[in-house]
Amino acid sequence: MIFLHPQWLALLALPVILAFYEWIRPGPRVAMPFDHARPPRGRFVRGLILAANCLPAGLLAIAILFLAHPVTFNPPEVERQLTNVQIVLDTSGSMTGVYGPQTDGKRTRFDAAMESTLQFIRYRKGDAFGLTIFSRNFIHWVPLTQDVEAIALARPFISPNVFPDNLWGGTLIGKALLGASEHLAEQAQGDRMIILITDGESNDIKPPKDSAVLAELQAKGVRVFAILMTDKPVEPALIGIARSTGGEAFNAVTPEALQSVFKRIDEMKKVVVLQKQPKASDYYDPFFVPGLALLVAAVLALFGLRYNPW
Repeated sequence: MIFLHPQWLALLALPVILAFYEWIRPGPRVAMPFDHARPPRGRFVRGLILAANCLPAGLLAIAILFLAHPVTFNPPEVERQLTNVQIVLDTSGSMTGVYGPQTDGKRTRFDAAMESTLQFIRYRKGDAFGLTIFSRNFIHWVPLTQDVEAIALARPFISPNVFPDNLWGGTLIGKALLGASEHLAEQAQGDRMIILITDGESNDIKPPKDSAVLAELQAKGVRVFAILMTDKPVEPALIGIARSTGGEAFNAVTPEALQSVFKRIDEMKKVVVLQKQPKASDYYDPFFVPGLALLVAAVLALFGLRYNPW
């Protein structure tokens, strides 16, 4: 505990002087009347009266301590730097294809993508996550939020083939990346990152169209990580977009490989911890109870614990 205005503590000399003077100054004797006896001086009662007379000095000392403004420093807060992560998930019909060994039941690419995504976002608690689904068009299904369970609850409504094929068929990665980057650009604070999960190729990022997509991502400061859920090589244009923004492109042909990719992304975009300075807060608590006790005692003393005026 320290005082913000320690210069006021010098005034504590006043209540000390007042209390000392109260005890040494000559005062009337306290006579204890008894019939047929010599009246004693009443030293005990005199001591009580002197103690009561010192109560205002004690209240003055408490007031001076309050005036000096006692404070204490709380432990420094630890805050993580926010990362805004937009999951851009391919929900075209091909995402219903079987994915990896089926020893524990049928698992599609969409199922594996959702499971690994949910595991990743729950591990990265503290970041903001959004979900964009795409095929020929895109929909920002879940806006950026720290309530990551909203993405888990969206799963039954975004399964492949939910939308008609004439509306949703095809895979336009460039269009989805641009839409997600615009959504991320609306966030004034935090880093911006896209995790693209797909199983197909796209004509709208092939040269020279990839240059416009890359320029837009770089202008908005968006980092792109791309995951291709097949054993086909990732197309060079997508690799160029990812690496030029500071990200990377991966192949993941099994659920285990997909989880490893997410771990790699977590390592490449580590959580940045910001440690703030200790925060000062008022610390009047140690003086409230003594001050209240002195005030109550002083009020009670006014009802008769004093020298007789005669």
